[in-house]
Amino acid sequence: MSIDKKEKKTKTTPKRGVGTVAIEAIMASKTNEEALTACRKEFPEAKTSLASINWYRNKLRGEGKKVPTARELKKKAAKKTSKKDPLE
Repeated sequence: MSIDKKEKKTKTTPKRGVGTVAIEAIMASKTNEEALTACRKEFPEAKTSLASINWYRNKLRGEGKKVPTARELKKKAAKKTSKKDPLE
């Protein structure tokens, strides 16, 4: 009688961590500040900083993903606020 020692591996979903939240926010064209806010909302005890978010942004860009730079996003945000009607 032979016993098969290999156990069937069950597929598990990876843990949702700060990196996952940061990457999701970055891929949704959020600024670094907005991505940091999303991370801190979900993981308030984490020591995530703007440098951390920027690291994920650069990592994605290094992997060949089309990710706008933080500077580009800030320019877009500034243009949107300057085009608003002052009488609103």
